[in-house]
Amino acid sequence: MSDTSETVSIAATVVLLALATLLIYGRGLDRSPVYLSHDEVIFSLNARSIAESGRDLNGRFLPVYAHVSGTYWQTPVVIYFTALLLKVLPLSEITIRIPPVIIGMIDVLLMYFVARRLFKRRWLPPVAAGLLLLTPAHFIHARLAVDHLYPLPFVLAWLWCLDNFLSTDRPAFLLAATAALGFGAYTYLAAEVMMPVFFALTCLAIVLTRPTELRLYGVATLGFLVPLVPLLLWFATHPTQYGDQVRMYSVYDASRLNPLQGLKDLLSSTSVTARTDVYWNYFNPSFLFFAGDAGLINGTRRAGVVLWPCALWLPPGLYDVATSWPRPTKAIVLLGFALSPIAAVLVGEPHRINRALVMLPFAALIAAAGIEWMWSARRVLWRAAAIVLLVAAPLQFASFYRDYFGEYRIRSSNWFERNIRGAVNEMMARSSAASPGIYLSTQIEWIDYYWRFYAIKSHREDLVPRAVTFDPKTVNLDAVPAGALLLDVVDGQLDRDAATHVHLRRLSVITEPNDVASFVLLERVPSPAP
Repeated sequence: MSDTSETVSIAATVVLLALATLLIYGRGLDRSPVYLSHDEVIFSLNARSIAESGRDLNGRFLPVYAHVSGTYWQTPVVIYFTALLLKVLPLSEITIRIPPVIIGMIDVLLMYFVARRLFKRRWLPPVAAGLLLLTPAHFIHARLAVDHLYPLPFVLAWLWCLDNFLSTDRPAFLLAATAALGFGAYTYLAAEVMMPVFFALTCLAIVLTRPTELRLYGVATLGFLVPLVPLLLWFATHPTQYGDQVRMYSVYDASRLNPLQGLKDLLSSTSVTARTDVYWNYFNPSFLFFAGDAGLINGTRRAGVVLWPCALWLPPGLYDVATSWPRPTKAIVLLGFALSPIAAVLVGEPHRINRALVMLPFAALIAAAGIEWMWSARRVLWRAAAIVLLVAAPLQFASFYRDYFGEYRIRSSNWFERNIRGAVNEMMARSSAASPGIYLSTQIEWIDYYWRFYAIKSHREDLVPRAVTFDPKTVNLDAVPAGALLLDVVDGQLDRDAATHVHLRRLSVITEPNDVASFVLLERVPSPAP
């Protein structure tokens, strides 16, 4: 194939992969998931605030991390990337979910270019990219306006640059590889653990190929550390954040132990035993190929983390990588796959694929190697099996896709905070400049953020400062003005009071897609005349 025809072929493949990803991933972003999770709402509000004023919701100018409340801090890359789009697009469910779709597309394209470097057969790179595109966990997280998927482009860029360095001996590629890891540390809290792990794998690759060239270790370290300077300065000027994050994920008791004592606690026999069990659970066939994540935000429970044909591709793929690939690439891919749950193990959370999404690129590469092994086998039966599985994979994804836009919406509504959108929209429709009060129950978690989001979306920002939160168990209804609107959970304290209290009446009940009631809108009626 000539250089020109090969360039045209690559360009055509890239365009087709990009369009396929955008069409498949970008459909119905406001329909499924059924509602916005609170993380999506808060990330997008911080992004919108940055886009408008350069400051987060707390007034910090261009922060590295956005502090929400308590021990909850949000990572920067998703906020700033979303802010770029919100500079030109209005705030809505669709617009805040466009950035992760773009990230998912970038992942698929980078997978194609990484696979081009690792496979000799020209049809395998599109297959590897297609495997990632059709991976259920990748699809799900490419439609959530949170930070879980954002490390993957940096990991894939690292793989591509590192393989270029190993092939060409050009230090510029090594510098770019470790710089990708350094910048990737800003993408997700788990990335703060995984990017140093991948940096260690980079050093291992140098040991395996050029152990005496000490300058290369310096180049790698420089590329990794320079992007981390703002992060290190941030932690130095915000010393409470480290302890907050440790406490948030219960790594160890940061209020009682310093980091060295915490490390000792993590290495205790009890801790190691528990975390070893967590580690193996990430390679549980039920989790990987059939049931997926235990939570309905990160999975549907009708498909695994990856498609079930991967259960038959991964074993020969592991064998093929271990026996056929060049030694440093073999070590990187195998160890990358094996170590991908480390961040999840550190926080002791089994079956939470959002903590271990960096597993997906390695799984796709190994599965593609398994396809290549089957296709190259002497027995016709192996080649036939490869064809059958290649047909089965998109068919399974189609079944998963139908469920995702169908019954999954109903199953998952409680995991997405229920129909707060409907409740807030109903309350706004009944609110006007003459409304004497807007009261939001603290029994509806994160309600103040949802109120702000939908007020901005509906161009009713004047309602944001007028809303006040209240505790239904302690509220003094005599102090609530007549005509005020109150939002509470169905069968909550206030809702029960409405049945007997002459000062309250139900205006409407907000339901879920399966018609189960979730929230109730009440009105404070005037006191009867004496």
